[in-house]
Amino acid sequence: MALSARKTALLAACLAAISVLRAEGLLRRIVEPVSAVTNSSGRVVYDFGRESFGWAEARGRGEAEIRMGELLGDDGGVEMNPGGTIRAASAKLVLDGNFRRVPLTPDKRNTTGGAEGAAIRLPEKFGTVMPIRFVETPIGAEVRLVAVEWPMDRTASAFSCDDPALERVYGFCKHSIIATSFAGMYVDGDRERIPYESDAYINQLGEYAVHAGPSLARKSHEYLMDHPTWPTEWRQHSIKMAWADWMRTGETNSLVRCYERLKSEKLLLGHVREDGIVLSGGERRRNGKPNSRGLADIVDWPPCERDGFVFCDANAVVNAFHHSNLMEMADIAAAIGRTDDALDFRARAERLRSSFNRVFFDPSRGVYVDGEGTDHASLHANAAALAFGLVPPSAIDGVADFCISRGMACSPYFAQYLLEGLFNAGRADAAIDLMTASGDRGWLGMMDFGATVAMEAWSLDVKPNLDMNHAWSTAPLNIISRRLLGVEPMEPGFAKIRVAPMPGRLRRVEGKVPTPRGPVYVKIDGGRIEVDSPVPATVEFGR
Repeated sequence: MALSARKTALLAACLAAISVLRAEGLLRRIVEPVSAVTNSSGRVVYDFGRESFGWAEARGRGEAEIRMGELLGDDGGVEMNPGGTIRAASAKLVLDGNFRRVPLTPDKRNTTGGAEGAAIRLPEKFGTVMPIRFVETPIGAEVRLVAVEWPMDRTASAFSCDDPALERVYGFCKHSIIATSFAGMYVDGDRERIPYESDAYINQLGEYAVHAGPSLARKSHEYLMDHPTWPTEWRQHSIKMAWADWMRTGETNSLVRCYERLKSEKLLLGHVREDGIVLSGGERRRNGKPNSRGLADIVDWPPCERDGFVFCDANAVVNAFHHSNLMEMADIAAAIGRTDDALDFRARAERLRSSFNRVFFDPSRGVYVDGEGTDHASLHANAAALAFGLVPPSAIDGVADFCISRGMACSPYFAQYLLEGLFNAGRADAAIDLMTASGDRGWLGMMDFGATVAMEAWSLDVKPNLDMNHAWSTAPLNIISRRLLGVEPMEPGFAKIRVAPMPGRLRRVEGKVPTPRGPVYVKIDGGRIEVDSPVPATVEFGR
């Protein structure tokens, strides 16, 4: 399965180009409009096809009012009152025949910060940027868009199949990862521009699916170690980020630097009772302060996306994450020579697995309840159990059926774990159906609304202050790469890989998955599978 000489040469050229770009950090990219239409107000509306973060430049003569934004209004011009934190701006300037940058007023929240912490500031040389798809000008002016991005090789990944809707969702999520790299660190979106661990983890998996070059993941992870956010489960995502970085790169320096804090601050060992169950205490208090146990469970966000989840002292979602963290910390400890810790973490994980099913599984209904002391069973408790491999084989079908019956009763963030769980249960068709669902609770619905970058929530009705540029809503991208195409590392640094495609109802699938050692090509046509890998690979069909 070795790469051909031609593919090796192309890979080397791409990596060389990426290395040059890395030295420059963030880059500017000129984007030309794909169309220009005169609207009913006699002004020209330039459409750049997809949204990017940056600024507009205009050329012409005389005074001009330039409008920029993410959506169009009823008159075909830029919608200046789009709602939520959807962006629109206007400026007047005198054009002198040369391209001039259209000035933008900095937004106080996303350039200074809020209650959650400081916003990530761009280097001064980039000035003020905003998300822009449309620019509206008087007749006679010419415009272009200058996009600010982290350098990524857009050709390093690809996906096609016999479902055009799934292809659209893949492309939508891929562009979302590229467009939201403008800050040079994973941020949660334009409203705050603050790193959050949950957002960053899904962003990390998404970036790994886009290109093989230098990633923002470690930079973002180590920043979050120094600037943690408030939710219990977000704390748990730091361990997931550290483990994913190690599996991707094979490097242990970051693990060594962060190990003691991962163990003492993120693993929640101080909240574990004798049977291994974490007692996390429920939501944070109404005043925004931690609960009586010093934690603040979140489950999902916004709160209306929790499928009625009932918070208890022992929370099924928190404990599912804890089991995953114990397994990840066991691997991390072994990788840096902490053998005793590795053995302890594995023993704790085994004890928790048994206790988890005893405490949270209701055998009479074949589902998991939200917590100890309630009989309410949410999508989240059951999807988390599936996603983290806690469901006994005899119960998998019943738990998967329950999750499927709930539909997309969660936010785009938690969709990561719902899709993960369905693939773990061998329900690829159900996962593909969710990724390609029409209506306002899916990625096609975001596109129908006018988004070209993944939105923070499914709709304004769900989250009235949403922004239209949230990488935590890109779950289909990494799920297609890791689960549908099935390419994942078996050993750190991709020294060996596993290719276990799960195409479900799809008859034709073709993909290119980037790895640090070169691209892996997967092709399925009918019942035939072809794999071209630069490293030793174990090829198998998923369940």
